[in-house]
Amino acid sequence: MKKVVGALILAACGTTGADGGGGGGWTPMPLIDDGSVQRADNDLVTGIYFASADDGYVVTQGDMGSFGDGGAVFKAGATAVKSLAFSGKNGGPSELGGVDFVGLQPTPSGIAAFAYSADLVASTDHGATFAIAKNGDLAGIEPLLGFQQSASGTTVVRDTGVVSVSSSAPTASATYTDVWAPNGDPPTPNPVPANECQGGPLGTGAPVTRSSVYVSADRMTIAYTSAPAMDPQICLSHDGGHSFTPVLLAGISGDATTPPTGIAYANATTAITWWASTTYPGESYLQRSTDGGATWQMVALPPDIASHSLELPGAFFAPDAAHGWIVGYDHDTSKAVMLATSDGGATWTTEAVDSENKLYTGFALDATHVWVGGAAGTVLAKQ
Repeated sequence: MKKVVGALILAACGTTGADGGGGGGWTPMPLIDDGSVQRADNDLVTGIYFASADDGYVVTQGDMGSFGDGGAVFKAGATAVKSLAFSGKNGGPSELGGVDFVGLQPTPSGIAAFAYSADLVASTDHGATFAIAKNGDLAGIEPLLGFQQSASGTTVVRDTGVVSVSSSAPTASATYTDVWAPNGDPPTPNPVPANECQGGPLGTGAPVTRSSVYVSADRMTIAYTSAPAMDPQICLSHDGGHSFTPVLLAGISGDATTPPTGIAYANATTAITWWASTTYPGESYLQRSTDGGATWQMVALPPDIASHSLELPGAFFAPDAAHGWIVGYDHDTSKAVMLATSDGGATWTTEAVDSENKLYTGFALDATHVWVGGAAGTVLAKQ
């Protein structure tokens, strides 16, 4: 089994495969190879972020021909990957293997490309160069499911079920405190109150992605997917991770008893959560909240795929909170699948994206500037 590892990256602010796509108005953006490591057609794209239409970053994990070499951070323009910004093939102070990245998140000083907790890759020259160093007193090489830095400090969510916070930026001198770890021995808090979530954030599947955790910009609201006792739920905190309330999902039946695949917020009040299955075709579901995650209602999947065998690893919204997308793979058609909404997730349709590679992630600068990424070095742009 492959171990997913990585680091944090701070910066100012692939070839998509022989059948990687480009139809439906999408422009392929080939990755750039990394010396002897062929990242084009191989790496798994796990994160995309654009500060403006021509100022973007893409992060990857090693896969197929690049398996074992870690991932990379790339600089990107609107319709092309421009350069290799950082290579994870040489590991870091806490990790001897390659660095595989999980996602991207803007920070007060730039952007963070997070992967595992213990090490930090930082740029002090607006992303021109990067160096890897320790990330405070964190010691683990477990993947990060969530990362958020604000003026008041830093929050990290680890897939060992732990939420940790620091009152400073994620530098080598940062001190972190575990504020939530219900799976720990002993747990934090000890004991965990009976009316709070009994399981921590553990992610949902391989490869590890950030889809199962949400952390708000002010670090006060944190939500993650869970299913203790086979009861699918959202664990919701409004106090920065010191306590989490379980919110059971509505109308779940059949075999959908594992944690929801992911959760995505359009704004402070509107959010979606979903679950897709290849084992139980037709039981995939999509739910929506309009009160910040306190209650959830089932919404219909597009009828043309509702009965299909699906994987839906990622979702994202445009800043207008109305336009959003869920990306993945339709095993019935053996093609990438993309669901789209223009009313904040109340209704959904399928959107054409001509690729035979599974999609894992995406980013929308606005309703018309959209990028998606996935397996076999796939990066596609729609302008």
